[in-house]
Amino acid sequence: MAKSRKKPSSRATSSAKAKATEDLETSSAGSAKDPVTKPSKKPASGKDPVTSTGGATPKGGEVIEKAKDSTRSTSVKKAAAAESSRTSGRRVAVATQNPAWLAPTAVVLLVLGLLYLVTYYISQGLLPLPIGDWNLAVGFGVLMVGGGMLMFWK
Repeated sequence: MAKSRKKPSSRATSSAKAKATEDLETSSAGSAKDPVTKPSKKPASGKDPVTSTGGATPKGGEVIEKAKDSTRSTSVKKAAAAESSRTSGRRVAVATQNPAWLAPTAVVLLVLGLLYLVTYYISQGLLPLPIGDWNLAVGFGVLMVGGGMLMFWK
C-alpha cells in the first residue's frame, strides 16, 4: 500500500518537538563531559526498529510490516508474470454480423441527401419542396441519418 501523504496534526508535531527538546535537555544534563551522543545501531535482523516491534506506533506515516499488502509484487517481472497467469486465455470480442440492410441503407440515405441539396441549389430554391430554406435542413438531416447509421457498421 502507498504511504499516506497526509500531514500529521499540529498537536502531534508540537508534542513530538516538546519530547525531542526534553530528551535533548536530559541527555545534555546527564553527560556533561561528552555533549555529542553516538547514534544507536540498528538491530541485527535488518528491520526498522519501529516496524519490527509489535505494539509500537509507527512515526511519520510509516507502514507496519504486518499492514503491508503481501499480494503486491515489488518486481516488475513478477507483476507481469502474475498478470499473465490471471489472464490465461485471450479475450476475443464476440463476432457479430452486421444486418444485411445496414450498409446499403446508409449509402442510399447519404446519396439521397446529397441529391436533395444539389436539386435545391440548382433550382434556386424552387424544388424539391416549396418550404424555402428548410430544404437545407431536410437535406442535411437525411445526410446525418445516413452518417449516423455508418457509426454502427462493423
